[in-house]
Amino acid sequence: MNEKYLAGFIDADGHLSARARKGARPDLELSIAQRAEYRDVLDYAQRLFGGAIREKFEGRHLELQMRCGPARKAMERLKKYMVLKGHHAEQLLSLVKGSDILRTDEDVRAFREQVKAIRHQGIETLPNFPPRAWLAGYVDGDGSFSAKVCSKTGYAYPRLAILAAPNYTAGIELIQKCFGGKIWQNGDNFQYSLQLSQPSKAKQFLGYFSKHLYVKKGQAYFLSGCAKAGNFRDGKAVNDAIKALNAQQHRLSDPTSKAATLIKTVNFDIQKKPCNWVGRDKMKRQSNLQPV
Repeated sequence: MNEKYLAGFIDADGHLSARARKGARPDLELSIAQRAEYRDVLDYAQRLFGGAIREKFEGRHLELQMRCGPARKAMERLKKYMVLKGHHAEQLLSLVKGSDILRTDEDVRAFREQVKAIRHQGIETLPNFPPRAWLAGYVDGDGSFSAKVCSKTGYAYPRLAILAAPNYTAGIELIQKCFGGKIWQNGDNFQYSLQLSQPSKAKQFLGYFSKHLYVKKGQAYFLSGCAKAGNFRDGKAVNDAIKALNAQQHRLSDPTSKAATLIKTVNFDIQKKPCNWVGRDKMKRQSNLQPV
């Protein structure tokens, strides 16, 4: 892990704000939440900047909370690496620096409205390509790998999915622009999905950033290994391996070694099954020629 990775993780799962209290000057706040089994990322951020890690939801989740000096230090160092929240960090730093003591309830309300306006601002400019370590942190924070098995062919269709809040869709839009995939609304949020069933696509995408992953390194290395071997036709073995890695990832001291072991369980010699899409396309074209 490094600061670029952590910036991507915060863009996915971090919260930047400023606290307003009557009779005091405002102070900065930065928090990062994650499932308890993946606390290593929070420990790393705490070692860099300070703060306190607290349990949530009966210990199932953890949250690293930084205020004042630690939050300022984190924002100042990470803002240049953040793709989605860097401009928020800059404006919050400036807002707090220029604020006096909030002496009335109206002062507190006015300051909170300023913070709310900053956090709802969209992103005006994006990089042409996502930085590799940033993308790893972003995928580790909000991404998930899975695989569906076709009932007719038995092939596996692996994919990456990322969920994004409405005012932070720029991250998935950047990934879509560079690597393809689809975005659609999922309740109050937006869902991004990238199919990795084509070995060439899996090698291109995962090869770009997978060595920087921490939480989901095993899944990425497994899928990369299958892609290099040529196919995902042994659907049950591929699906079982992804499920096992998703369940065990927080306990794996060497995820790449586990991925290599699981690759050996996959049969890459399954013959390609004939596809009848050509026939279907021909029938469709013929039906289009029928008189109305």
